[in-house]
Amino acid sequence: MTTATTKYNPKEILEIIRANYKQQQQYDCVVLKNYELNFETTILEWRDICDLLETDQLWKYLNFSFQIDIDYQTWRNILEPEDKQTLKELCEFIALKSEKEIIKPIKLFGQDCETAGIFRTFTNKLKNKGIDTSEIRPSSKLETLITKYGAIIIEEINQIDPNVLPAITYKSNWIYKWGLRIFMTLLLVTLILGFFKSNIAWTTGIIAFIGYLMTWIGAKLKPKQANFENLETIADVVRKIKYGT
Repeated sequence: MTTATTKYNPKEILEIIRANYKQQQQYDCVVLKNYELNFETTILEWRDICDLLETDQLWKYLNFSFQIDIDYQTWRNILEPEDKQTLKELCEFIALKSEKEIIKPIKLFGQDCETAGIFRTFTNKLKNKGIDTSEIRPSSKLETLITKYGAIIIEEINQIDPNVLPAITYKSNWIYKWGLRIFMTLLLVTLILGFFKSNIAWTTGIIAFIGYLMTWIGAKLKPKQANFENLETIADVVRKIKYGT
């Protein structure tokens, strides 16, 4: 079956970026909180607020996220100079290059079913990102999918409708939480001791590095909690996309 597509408009791309940031604030402790992203926000400001990679890596994420194939040099012209280029140029460029699937109802028992069409669009988007959707059902728990596949689930929902998901309730696992505390605390102590040329700085530095390793390992493991108020399953998300409530 041929998939029908249309173009995003720049405002829709901006809303997707905003929606991703709203969620990222809850699960990424490095992200700056409660900033407003708009068309005047520079690429440098956006990167700082959302703790994004530099251009030589960011372009790969943008290609993957919006399923486009644009070369590095072209992206560089859009993203740099980062203190001059803004989200307006970025959103206009993505809107020009990316495609949005037109959601069509699916025939079930002789009747058009719009919710089935939304579910198919969602699973198709996941397939395009390399996710095995054979076990994903409308009854699948949203929290289970997020803990397994991470932010990609959130981002794909936001690309269908950036207004559907409330802010995620997210709690890190204890390895990540304690690793971050150890790393941040001992890093500061190490810098102070190093300034005073104390031999103890080597010890605190090693412990800080252990804390960093704990955060890295904890980030790879499942979070303690990652759910949305009143949205437990994929079916709940699909119904909210259709009905708006």
